Amino acid sequence: MIDVVMVALFAVALIYATALWRRRRGRLEQVGERATAQLYEREAKRERQAEAGRGHP
Repeated sequence: MIDVVMVALFAVALIYATALWRRRRGRLEQVGERATAQLYEREAKRERQAEAGRGHP
């Protein structure tokens, strides 16, 4: 009987930990994507300013 309870508790803990990990990983991916988008936008802005500073013939 105690073996069945221990296996059931282990299964519940494993499922819970997996759910937490997936949620955390999703948030980390969103943060990374947001940071990458900001970096690209900053570079594009810097390039536009450099082009405007050079002037066009």
